[in-house]
Amino acid sequence: MHRRGIFFVSDERSQITEAFRTLRTNLSFLRDKNNGKVLLFTSSIPAEGKSTVASNYAASLAIAGRKTLIIDCDIRRPRAHESFGIKIEKGLECVLIDDTPVDGLIMKDVLPNLDLLPTKNLKNNVTELFLRDKMKGVLDTLRDKYDTIILDTPPIAVASDAAILSKDVDGVVVVVGYDQVAERELKFTKEMLDNAGANIYGFIVNGVEKKAMSYGNYGYYTNYYSYYEEYYNDDNGNKKKRKVHKKPKNKLEAFIYRLKEEYTRHLSGDIKKRRRS
Repeated sequence: MHRRGIFFVSDERSQITEAFRTLRTNLSFLRDKNNGKVLLFTSSIPAEGKSTVASNYAASLAIAGRKTLIIDCDIRRPRAHESFGIKIEKGLECVLIDDTPVDGLIMKDVLPNLDLLPTKNLKNNVTELFLRDKMKGVLDTLRDKYDTIILDTPPIAVASDAAILSKDVDGVVVVVGYDQVAERELKFTKEMLDNAGANIYGFIVNGVEKKAMSYGNYGYYTNYYSYYEEYYNDDNGNKKKRKVHKKPKNKLEAFIYRLKEEYTRHLSGDIKKRRRS
């Protein structure tokens, strides 16, 4: 199975690897301040790079010697295992549905110091699984076994799972795809998490244009919205079309630019102005 992009496995994209080291450092300050051990990664819409950012952040911790676990909570579209080029037969869904003991489902050492609790695809009544207390029990069981636990959750626009699970974690990280989301989608994400009482650690801007930053960019995501539609199928498996919004020119552009500047301030002292079309 093809790896989706664990940049720490190779030095081919050393600038990106360094960016994740910086992310690791910045989040460590917040985690130490808040005694944070369990982090939740989400986004507003699909294809913003949430899973790849979460997996690479986890890899950066593992390489630094911290025992780390990724839990794939995106049951509608599980992808965490693909980051490591492995196939799975069962996972978190068995814990939530059948009370299967979690220890037997964890894949050990997908990378040194990094374990994975995968999940298989389910389409029906997924959110209801997280409304129960089983996930809290899973995390309580695992907290003392790992230095860091990372939950990879669905985008907020797809499901409310991330907001529901946010009450069981220490902090939430929102991945923002550069020039991908509409202002109303970002506001909706923030509102959902605020209403849930989430402790938002911050926003990570992903997919910044190469010309906008001197250190380069992830350059990894191209088909932003084709992935989005796959969450929305009718009963016959036919995709429901979603209107793709044009790139915003005013408030969103300004908001994203501010987020980008805040993030890139830690990565490069040579921030170039974004060339406008």
